[in-house]
Amino acid sequence: MPKAQWGSSSLLSSTIESFAVMPLSMSTVQEQIEELQRQIENLRHRGILELKVKLAEARNSVATLEHQLAELTGNAAPQEAKESQKAPRKARANITIEQVVGAIKSGSSNYRTVATALGCSPSLVAKKIKSEGKKAGIKSTGVKSNFALSVK
Repeated sequence: MPKAQWGSSSLLSSTIESFAVMPLSMSTVQEQIEELQRQIENLRHRGILELKVKLAEARNSVATLEHQLAELTGNAAPQEAKESQKAPRKARANITIEQVVGAIKSGSSNYRTVATALGCSPSLVAKKIKSEGKKAGIKSTGVKSNFALSVK
């Protein structure tokens, strides 16, 4: 039998004939589709797990090699050197709405200046004002460069 091309009518007619020979109900076709989808998902999940195992093994190998290199050269392993250079993380500051109001009354006019005055991040100030600012009488006016905070 000659090899059929996708666009040819002979492939189309042979495909139609094969479907005509196998009468399938819609429920069995749907069941087959669902089973194939489950198999695909299962294969995808297994592939991901295999890759995670390979990655863990590779990281372990790299760590072992770095440790051996450090022992031979007397230098710290690259990972250890990176960790020793990191500055310790600051603990998140807790602020109250009263502190924010006090900073605004003392002259801070935007999130950044309030945050500097309170020793916290501008995003923490923005979250506090968004959650409790209306009750405390904090108003914001303007946008971007003309943005200003005020207290009633």
